[in-house]
Amino acid sequence: MFKHYVDDEQFNLQINRFINDEFADNPIVQSDIEDIIPQLKDDESWYQAWYTKAKERENNSEWLIASTYYQASEFYLQSHDPRNQAVYEKYRENFYKGYSDFEYESYEIPYENSFLPVVKLITPGATKNLLFFAGFDSYMEEMIKMASYMKGINYNIYVFDGPGQGTALRNGIKLIHNWEKPISSILDYFDIKKASAIGVSLGGYLVMRAAAFEKRLDKVVAFDIFYSFMDALRVRLPYDKITQLEQLLEANQEDIINNQFTSVMKLNLDLKWKINKGMENTGAKTPFQLLKSFQKYNVKPILPLINQDVLLLAGENDQYVPSSRLPEIANGLINAGKVEQKLFDKESGGDQHCQAGRRELGFKEIIRFLN
Repeated sequence: MFKHYVDDEQFNLQINRFINDEFADNPIVQSDIEDIIPQLKDDESWYQAWYTKAKERENNSEWLIASTYYQASEFYLQSHDPRNQAVYEKYRENFYKGYSDFEYESYEIPYENSFLPVVKLITPGATKNLLFFAGFDSYMEEMIKMASYMKGINYNIYVFDGPGQGTALRNGIKLIHNWEKPISSILDYFDIKKASAIGVSLGGYLVMRAAAFEKRLDKVVAFDIFYSFMDALRVRLPYDKITQLEQLLEANQEDIINNQFTSVMKLNLDLKWKINKGMENTGAKTPFQLLKSFQKYNVKPILPLINQDVLLLAGENDQYVPSSRLPEIANGLINAGKVEQKLFDKESGGDQHCQAGRRELGFKEIIRFLN
């Protein structure tokens, strides 16, 4: 169940995301959380608290707990911070030491001048294929861990870091909106003629974009819906502020926008993280450049191009995506096959972003849809 640990909304979501689905009943983790929570004051104390516990758990050979703590500790570190890469490597090292849910095979798929890392989770005797990927800040290892909810379905599951994600990003491959490009590369590499796909968080946009142009996809899941990048700002900004921002963008008022964001980011940790992470992912050098690139990530113009079966999931209190977008997206899918939608309310416990804290609710709907 989604829990209230701290008053900071972003901190609270991330704690639930990292802890509550897998370790809600783990006494070691719950004891650690009691130690960690009082220390969380800002981005630096966030790093120190999680990193200290990660080292402790690694020394005790508690690999998956250590991996989760390392991922949490890395969350607010900027890409130029020398600690960032070291913590990321610790995260992955500990994850694969402890992972055993599926038999798996690892691949490096040639892409541009580098590669996309792919892990194939093997279901013996499976006759279908499923692509599973994340969005703005998650890594493929987090998706591999989530895939345990789908163990036993008639699918081999291909989990990967795409452009702007995880190892692909660290190899220099920046985030792109035209997600059909990496999807097509993976389908080509494995000679897959038909596959379903699940996109998580921003992946809820990316999977819809891929489906609009890559017709080897037969079923697509937006887990959760993601209408546009600007929604992530709109949902937490007053109407007059977001209206003013959109007008400044339309008028290309670069200096004004950069100055405004620089000032606000000093006071708002959540906005600071969103902008810095966005610039890291996309290669944008300023907030203005980032917001301009964000405008490409809008699902509205591609909805009529989607003719696959679609499952749309949404949380009533998602802090990034207004739940009012759910009927808007569903109604825009005028050429889709079967369109199913599910809105999780607070009573269900699945009302947060991607059902953080009750992830099994989302996967229950996904398994029913895929079957």
